[in-house]
Amino acid sequence: MYDDVIEVLRVCQEEEPLPALQAVAAIVRTRTRAIAAAFTAIGDVAIAAAGPTGPIGTGRRSIETGSPLEPQETDRGIEAAVPLRFGGAIVGALACRWAATPPVETPRLMGLLKAVAAATAPCVTALLEQRTRESRPVGTVELLGESAAMNAIRRAITRAADVPYPVLIQGESGSGKELVARAIHRASTRRVRPLCALNCAALPEDLLEAELFGHARGAFTGAAAERAGLFEEADGGVLFLDEVGELTPRAQAKLLRALQEGEIKRIGETFTRKVDVRLVAATNRTLDEEVAAGRFRADLRYRLDVIRILVPPLRERPEDVAALVQHFWKAAAERVGSRAVLSASALAALARYEWPGNVRELQNVLASLAVAAPRRGVVGPGALPGVIASNAARQMGATLESARRLFEERYVRAALARSGGHRGRAAAELGLTRQGLAKLMGRLGVNHPPDATAVPAETRV
Repeated sequence: MYDDVIEVLRVCQEEEPLPALQAVAAIVRTRTRAIAAAFTAIGDVAIAAAGPTGPIGTGRRSIETGSPLEPQETDRGIEAAVPLRFGGAIVGALACRWAATPPVETPRLMGLLKAVAAATAPCVTALLEQRTRESRPVGTVELLGESAAMNAIRRAITRAADVPYPVLIQGESGSGKELVARAIHRASTRRVRPLCALNCAALPEDLLEAELFGHARGAFTGAAAERAGLFEEADGGVLFLDEVGELTPRAQAKLLRALQEGEIKRIGETFTRKVDVRLVAATNRTLDEEVAAGRFRADLRYRLDVIRILVPPLRERPEDVAALVQHFWKAAAERVGSRAVLSASALAALARYEWPGNVRELQNVLASLAVAAPRRGVVGPGALPGVIASNAARQMGATLESARRLFEERYVRAALARSGGHRGRAAAELGLTRQGLAKLMGRLGVNHPPDATAVPAETRV
């Protein structure tokens, strides 16, 4: 059996995922003298098989139960299966079928299948991720994660890319708003023209206006030559304004005119220039509240908020952490020349952390870890920053009641995020009344804005 496992490991290391899994299925079929051996993924997705039609039914049951299934009689013969786990999650199953009782003793047979499952789980995961990337619309490849919230964002991007209206992206700092803007640009017909980006919070008012609209020669001290602004540079393309809620009242007025008239005036000039620019804005503030407080123009808010896309914080989509960790760790390890891998317990600790800095914080933590960790071997949870390790330790020792409360809080927050803050839709998704949801939010201490007056991104175009 050991020689068989070594051969399987060699194939997995030297071949691409799909050829490797096909070769391994053939090895398993030969060694166990089975009629067929097959790999399947969640959702009855056939991956690779050797022999006649694979025993998908037993593989499905193994995935559903999360347990190995010893040889048992079915209407298609004798079948056995083992689940495939990667990063603490079940990603598929390996199953075999025989015409009669398997010629291999059950303990030896199941031991072989479990060893092969452990060796091939990374290949199955890599193949599924590859197929997911290939099936995504143009421009959404960098948006990692398979949570309901991320799938809704991809659908919203696809719809937003097909229309010419302004887009407002809302979300906390570090949640990936600029990635959404770039995905919209790449998926639209304007992708052949430039995407110009500006952080509205990074420049003082005078420099911000010059950056947006340009200036004539001698318009102000230091203007030694005329210069086109970002509106002109983005002509025919997309202009992305990050943190648009930070604009001063004067800048808001000029931006409003540019959007209404489709023309701009450089600082120091007396004539206007026509521009064809699609505006995508992002903010970590709630513009409705900014308008109510008198800090943001209501008419500009209406101009910007034609299509709204809400990007939930990472703590509300913990199921996406594993994919993000794998992507960022691979990139960081390659940059520092490391071949180390993260242990399952380290992955679990990262998944349990709240990530107040969102995806940006996760990326920076993994980059720091890649620099500090050994260049080879397995990186355990002890190498993680103290706040993450201590958080994992606290949750490991949590009571059933506290764990249930944490799950309910995250589940409710995720439903509210998917509904765009609309409590009626969130309540329906959770199987509650609006009053029941309000009581549950009060008990859990979930503070969420009132029902959004705008339609969520997945239904608004």
